[in-house]
Amino acid sequence: MTTSPDLTVGEAVLYPREQAVGLIYAVYERGRGERPGVQLLLSDGRDLSGFSAEEADQFLRTVGHTGLEYEFRNVGQLHADYQRGVFAPAFATARLLAGFREIKYLNAR
Repeated sequence: MTTSPDLTVGEAVLYPREQAVGLIYAVYERGRGERPGVQLLLSDGRDLSGFSAEEADQFLRTVGHTGLEYEFRNVGQLHADYQRGVFAPAFATARLLAGFREIKYLNAR
């Protein structure tokens, strides 16, 4: 099995299980010698929370970086930032990047 490179904040991913586009909004350390995990926000505002590196390899498909720089503080702030449109430009870029892979993702929520 091939391992993917570590994901970073602002990375756009496809979540094929729901045919959704997502953004990595945080990266967290796991343990000594382990690859970092990531936290995922879908474009409809759902926080899917954490994926270990192995789960990310299995369930997420990277499409590119959106330019988003975000410092996660807490879920309340994440929700407020989503409602204020902080992620809107990054999701627009993510849909465009995803659309180059599979056209159906251009209009994905």
